[in-house]
Amino acid sequence: MKSAIESQGEDVVKKIKAVFRFDITKKGKVMKYWLVDLKNGSGKISEVDKKTKAECTIKLSDRNFVKLIRGKLNPMMAYSSGQVKVKGNIMLAMKIQKLTKMVSVASPRAKL
Repeated sequence: MKSAIESQGEDVVKKIKAVFRFDITKKGKVMKYWLVDLKNGSGKISEVDKKTKAECTIKLSDRNFVKLIRGKLNPMMAYSSGQVKVKGNIMLAMKIQKLTKMVSVASPRAKL
């Protein structure tokens, strides 16, 4: 995701226009908080604390985060099955699917 923002920052910001915080869990406990600012400048990703505000906060396991970013986890299905929890503006969470497509285009994986 970071490489996509670095290479396409302004385009990503124009299309997403939101600030997300990802609360990444492992075995049910939050391990990291990441702020993904896709509303200001050319975008930015930074590690933050739990007090940092965002328009949309998405809580999910480390494994599901990797699946989500790689496009292997449908955000809507994950939300409805409880694998992903959303606080704040849920409509912004729907833009995650657009973001994951942009990320996969920016960093294609070799297929063996």
